[in-house]
Amino acid sequence: MPVIAIAEIFGISGRRDELVSLLARTERHVRGLEGSRRYVFAAALETPDQFILVSEWDTRDAMDAYYRSEHFAGYQFELSGLLARPSEMTVYSVTDTLRPVAGGLLDPRDAD
Repeated sequence: MPVIAIAEIFGISGRRDELVSLLARTERHVRGLEGSRRYVFAAALETPDQFILVSEWDTRDAMDAYYRSEHFAGYQFELSGLLARPSEMTVYSVTDTLRPVAGGLLDPRDAD
């Protein structure tokens, strides 16, 4: 059964560039792993030192394998000194997935 994990990462403002570099390297690595469907970090709009991770995995086992890996241990080690407080994550089991598709031509006035 697919799983989705959403995490909030709370960076220290003076070390944002270092954190962004680490998150970008981690994102590139994890996207290439077997079982990883999506692994994306984004900055929060009102709090630029807060980041959101959205990850989607084929199975809970695939996600757990990453979180037990040496790469994840290295990521955690590199986070030392970059966070204002511990990250928070919620994992959701997915029973059904739907990706809506527009049924007709897009009205240019609706495009942003």
